[in-house]
Amino acid sequence: MAGSTRIRITSQEEYEWLDSVRVKYGLTWRGMLLKAEQRLLAAERYWPEEFQTPEHLRAGGVAGVASDADVERDASAETDEVVG
Repeated sequence: MAGSTRIRITSQEEYEWLDSVRVKYGLTWRGMLLKAEQRLLAAERYWPEEFQTPEHLRAGGVAGVASDADVERDASAETDEVVG
């Protein structure tokens, strides 16, 4: 069974910084996490094998890493607030 996917933000300053990054790029919290996962998995290809995420834990493997357009489309499907 997978562990918790909840993020622990340890201070108000850290929350405010993360929230400002999220707002700057027009992402929801989920969209921001997807973008971070995409970049991490892309960078992992150059890490030693013992530090890479096992294939069975990847969502579709390295070839299945979402593109920027996929992340933005997913992020735009979820909104935190109504834009008028």
